[in-house]
Amino acid sequence: MSLRVSIRVTTLLFIAGAVFNSELSAQTDKRPITPDDYGQWEQLGTGRLSGDGAWLAYQISRVNEENELRVRRVGGDEFWVVPYGTRATFSKDSRWLAYSIGVSEKERKKLEKQKKPVRNELGLRNLGTGDSLTIDAVASFAFSDDGQYLAMRRYPPAGAPKDRKSKGVDLVVRNLSSGVETNFGNVSEFAWQDEGGLLAIVVDAEGMAGNGVQLYEPSSGVLRTLDSKAARYTGLSWREDHDDLAVLQVRGDDAAYEDTTHVVLTWQGLQDRGIQKQVFDPDSTAGFPLDTRIVSYRSLRWSDDGETVYFGIKEREKKVTEPEDTTEAEADSTESADSTGANAEDEDGDEDEDEDPSTVQIWNARDVDIYPQQKVTANRDKQENYLSAWDLSSDDFVQLGTELTENVTIAEGDRFAVGRDQTPYENTRMFGPVFNDIYQIDVTSGTASLIKERVQYSYGPSSSGKYLLYMVGDHYWTYDLKSGKHTNITEGVPTSFVNVDDDHTVDQKPPFRFAGWTEDDGSVLIYDKYDIWQVSPDGSGATNLTNGTDNQIRHRRVRLDTDEDYIDMSQPLYVSTFGEWSKQYGYARIRTGRDPEQLVSLDANVGRLIKAEDADVFAYVIQGFDDSPDYYAAGPQLSNADQITETNAFQSEYAWGKSELIEYENTWGKKLQGALFYPADYEPGKQYPMIVYIYEITSPTLHSYNVPSNRSAYNTSVFTSQGYFVLRPDIVYRDRNPGLSAVAALEPAVEKVLETGMVDPDRVGLTGHSWGGYQTAFVVTQTDIFSAGVAGAPLTNLVSMYLSVYWNSGSTDARIFEISQGRMEVPFWEDVDAYIANSPVFHVENLNTPLLLAHGTDDGAVDFNQGVEYYNAARRAGKDFVMLVYEGENHGNRKKANQIDYHTRIVEWFGHYLKGEPAPDWISQGISFLDQEKLKKGKQAAPKPDLIP
Repeated sequence: MSLRVSIRVTTLLFIAGAVFNSELSAQTDKRPITPDDYGQWEQLGTGRLSGDGAWLAYQISRVNEENELRVRRVGGDEFWVVPYGTRATFSKDSRWLAYSIGVSEKERKKLEKQKKPVRNELGLRNLGTGDSLTIDAVASFAFSDDGQYLAMRRYPPAGAPKDRKSKGVDLVVRNLSSGVETNFGNVSEFAWQDEGGLLAIVVDAEGMAGNGVQLYEPSSGVLRTLDSKAARYTGLSWREDHDDLAVLQVRGDDAAYEDTTHVVLTWQGLQDRGIQKQVFDPDSTAGFPLDTRIVSYRSLRWSDDGETVYFGIKEREKKVTEPEDTTEAEADSTESADSTGANAEDEDGDEDEDEDPSTVQIWNARDVDIYPQQKVTANRDKQENYLSAWDLSSDDFVQLGTELTENVTIAEGDRFAVGRDQTPYENTRMFGPVFNDIYQIDVTSGTASLIKERVQYSYGPSSSGKYLLYMVGDHYWTYDLKSGKHTNITEGVPTSFVNVDDDHTVDQKPPFRFAGWTEDDGSVLIYDKYDIWQVSPDGSGATNLTNGTDNQIRHRRVRLDTDEDYIDMSQPLYVSTFGEWSKQYGYARIRTGRDPEQLVSLDANVGRLIKAEDADVFAYVIQGFDDSPDYYAAGPQLSNADQITETNAFQSEYAWGKSELIEYENTWGKKLQGALFYPADYEPGKQYPMIVYIYEITSPTLHSYNVPSNRSAYNTSVFTSQGYFVLRPDIVYRDRNPGLSAVAALEPAVEKVLETGMVDPDRVGLTGHSWGGYQTAFVVTQTDIFSAGVAGAPLTNLVSMYLSVYWNSGSTDARIFEISQGRMEVPFWEDVDAYIANSPVFHVENLNTPLLLAHGTDDGAVDFNQGVEYYNAARRAGKDFVMLVYEGENHGNRKKANQIDYHTRIVEWFGHYLKGEPAPDWISQGISFLDQEKLKKGKQAAPKPDLIP
């Protein structure tokens, strides 16, 4: 932290009775925020600049779900709003804007209740004239690459049967200059040519009459049929920047198989009409594996030179044939067996033929992926396939993926591919890191050769296809795909490219990753903790492009062109900056041969940098805890930016808090920080209650804006509006001590704030969810500094949790405990004392803090029984404890009514224990099942008699 920031923080936090700035003092003259006000609050969504940088389109969502699309001229006053607008898309020539128009949530529910379809409209605006047009019932749309035409795909016809096999609907192509529209029927897919004006169309009619692939050239009005057959087609794929097209044709049903296969069709030279059509038919191709099919769920892909098409293949699923009728001799044998009673009917004469099959699940300890995980990943596993290549010039077929190299990536240039194989390490990945053996595959022959064994971090081929980048032993290595040479490229670089401060219990600390490759693979840009290094792939040298280490400012490259093939070092390189201790955000620029330039750095959250495709117009978002996020537009310098959006302008009418940074040391002497948020009605000299929210590292939220909402359980803006300080302190960990690590951080953090005299030490609450819920549930058994706690979906028994399943993914919790967030390093039977020492349920007798616990019955992350265990333990120990159970909810409430209910009960819980507000019945004495059922039905429950003390 700089001296300036240290002085500012000390002045504001640790001099009791100091005079605070006028902005904060003036808060008492403004209205307090109430739940009735939440609905109007706006949240800024993703923004898009037009290609010429003249327009910004951005989403606004509201707490009351009255969402909208806003469009504003950059540097001008022109502005308009589209209620329920989404998916804003500018034409490439920046003359047009198209967007989808939905309906309100109320209207959506009404239509769904009436079993009517919910259909969006399309909005189209001429950005030059301001003229707008609305078109009914448009499901999807896309501009041609030249921006002269708009294709609009409709919805299925009204009243279409649900079992309709055809996916064809109307497609309308609009000439944007003339307004003339051309309609095509029964279109299931369409795709505009990249860098061209051709439109490929798949026709899919009921009964397959007229099915085929058509090509429309809107500039001439010419429609050509490329292929037509009583079959279905799918998977249109244009070759990038060319007029070559590929598609899959579904082969007719085969009585021997449950599934279907496909034929690949390609056309080249479509623009010049020198069409070359080729067909890849698996049944007539030498070398194509028997009983194998081409799948439709892996997209067709062209090689850069247009010589090869890639697709996926998979073993076919054969039909199970019914056994033939038994012969007379077999019948006699069966009758004999029946006479012994072995095959006889039961006593009632009922046969077992109509019995449902057993629902047994077979869980074998030898399973690499346990049964629940196999169930979760079943759909993905069904779609596993092997990448294959078809050489159009030789008509040769090569299978690239195999059981040895299931995961295959083609290197640029299409000469080599890289394959990964986890098979040798399947037992390791059950409870530890995931390793792969890496193979090099010759695309022309399919021959695979081993590159490196047991690699945890590998990053695929370089942008020009010359190298493979991987990490071993804290260093980055390259493998030259042509020469076969391995080179340690970071051995002599005076920094660490792995996070040595990472406190997870793993042997290989995680790398900070890398930004990408420069042109022709001349170098690779790699991150250390603070800086970006330009490293030669042959290990000949490295250059630090930034100067972040001295001031502990993190630099990370911003990718402004999502379609880039490589990093062009001849152009300015924009990087985000973040001060680890100052919490200042900003952007810097790197230009070859010059020192890095810090363009903007603020005591605010600065992010979301975007650039217009065809102009030097940039935009980024600035926000603070007390400053609603807004876009600012600027030139390449990013300085002197102009605000171009205004969200939550009405906030100035309301009292609002502010945020400050605090520093403290945990009980082990580790320097840490926390974000402290002031009550909206703060008055110097007055003591306030405080709520502490925890989840590992949270101080970077210092400048985050929180939209107040009654659907957000732990909302900082809601808490501050209700007169609480809120503290978000950082927590770091020691191996096998996750709970005690939280105690070691929280006690000093709270004490640091109490030293200011602003917070009443008898009115401090603690809350968190999931891992933060666990920390809350544990900490309140170790210290009495908190007067109330709220734990959402917490782990409570590390022993039983270790043996549980992470149902959302189907994986075992054991792995999470050993090498991930649990940080326990070993199974519980190797260190029972550590597991017990950090488990809330084993310390329930020391629970002196009233605790509210919430859990969903279908929680797929932390098993519901974790809440039940703590509830039963607290009940048996006679503790002040309430458990909220949300039927059918997962790890967080999704149902609106449940979100509001949980929010309300947290407010009431802290209101009672930290503010002395009267306790509602659900806190003071509980509500019976029957009374709760009455409340759910909107009936008033009978008052419960006072309990005998």
